[in-house]
Amino acid sequence: MTTFIAGGTGFIGRRLVPLLAQRGEQIVCMDMNPQTADYAALGKQVRVVRGDVSQFDDVMARMTEAKPDRVVNLAYYIGSDHPPHVAFKLNILGMDNVFEAARLAGCSRIAYASSLAGNAEQKFRTRSSARSIMSSASPTRRAASPSASPTRTRCAARSMSTRSPRSSPA
Repeated sequence: MTTFIAGGTGFIGRRLVPLLAQRGEQIVCMDMNPQTADYAALGKQVRVVRGDVSQFDDVMARMTEAKPDRVVNLAYYIGSDHPPHVAFKLNILGMDNVFEAARLAGCSRIAYASSLAGNAEQKFRTRSSARSIMSSASPTRRAASPSASPTRTRCAARSMSTRSPRSSPA
């Protein structure tokens, strides 16, 4: 079985690769800095190639060469010390590129790790702000549903209060 690891020479990759090699896996690591980890002791089981996850053509070419059964994406920046555009390119665009290349390569299993940004404080609307949004709805919208009961309105306000400010109602 072949496993393709994007960011395989980083902190988690240096610990994961030897574990997979012990299990008899064939491993292809793609990283922008392939020289940062030395897997020579693992022999021909591990191949390290240079590639940039923010460049779809790099990811697709390396994944097509590897023909992996599984993909692991460990390529991401930790924390917020990087400019937002740079972090976006690696963390979001890179993740999307890895997912899309895996789909196109016919890979059925994908695992990924995220950065600490996934643990950031969540800000949700309060019920009062959700009610004010509901009350400011256009009169024609309210008229279109005259059967809306107060209970139904409370449920809608309650469900809106759990959404992040950037998400839109379903």
